[in-house]
Amino acid sequence: MYVTNWKSDTIASFTIDEDGSLRSPASSTKVGSGTVNPQGSVRSHDGRWLYVANWGTADITPYRIEATGVLTALEPVAGPTPKPVTPSAVALSPDGRNLYTANFTNGGDGTVSHYRISPDGRPRGISTIPAQGRGTTGIAISADGHTLLTANMGSGDVSSFTVTSDGSPQYMMTVATGGGAFYPAITPDNRRVLVTNSTEDTISLLNLDRTSRLTVATTIPNPAREPRGIVVSRGGDRAYVANFANGTGPGQITTFTLDLGGIRTLGTPAATGSNGAEGIALSRDGKTLYTANFNTDGDGSITSFAVLPDGTLGQPRPPVLTGGKQPDLGSITVPVP
Repeated sequence: MYVTNWKSDTIASFTIDEDGSLRSPASSTKVGSGTVNPQGSVRSHDGRWLYVANWGTADITPYRIEATGVLTALEPVAGPTPKPVTPSAVALSPDGRNLYTANFTNGGDGTVSHYRISPDGRPRGISTIPAQGRGTTGIAISADGHTLLTANMGSGDVSSFTVTSDGSPQYMMTVATGGGAFYPAITPDNRRVLVTNSTEDTISLLNLDRTSRLTVATTIPNPAREPRGIVVSRGGDRAYVANFANGTGPGQITTFTLDLGGIRTLGTPAATGSNGAEGIALSRDGKTLYTANFNTDGDGSITSFAVLPDGTLGQPRPPVLTGGKQPDLGSITVPVP
């Protein structure tokens, strides 16, 4: 498993044991030459590449994953014109041929950048288009590859794009969800969307149709402070949210159940044992949940939980240090099958 450390310009690498726990210490790789503030990351579907969006230098670094798990950095790829500013999150199309970044633009008018993945695994910048919202933080693509979504923190809304046959995103609509709309997650059946509203401490559930149009179904309270990262189970019936608490307060995970009746809270928030939970990921088999503890004033770490048969979380394992500082949004990538 790989984790980007935003402040220390490193990428941590963990070995995962059979029970989903992480071995300590993590090994550390310095980011590619000339790049700073690695943030959003995604692994290629064949497991051969790690793509990292660098917030500070507004580019993408492709890392070749060697047979030993060691990362080899290739030359960073500049963002497509108009050049993106502060890319915060990354999404890879289901066919592995197209890469997209949500660009925060320092809180101004957000954008979406599109890269095409060459046969040799390297991305090539294609276009940057308006996200039709401010302070774009999160991004997600549907399992059928038809819809791309961005969450726009500054304007409190979500934008929808239809993805054409060549991978290009075409703007469809923007819908308000709540203050600080931070990250979207799409259910595996491509029919529903969840959005964390970080400054209102709420979660929105939206319906998604086949034309990439969105309608808000409901918005419910989130029983913890500052929801940010979110992940949906493979079955689409559970969602897990990382709660940031300003980066200095105790991190917590909230769990939600999804069914025909909508969305509701499941159990009580689970403490991570550190501060500022933000990045979040599920193992491919759905049996382990990982969260990155940003911990503004201290060392970054990862907390893991066993996911119990009913979808609730077991007791947190002790946080494991990442060997760096401030593992951020979208920082965790889990191994492919």
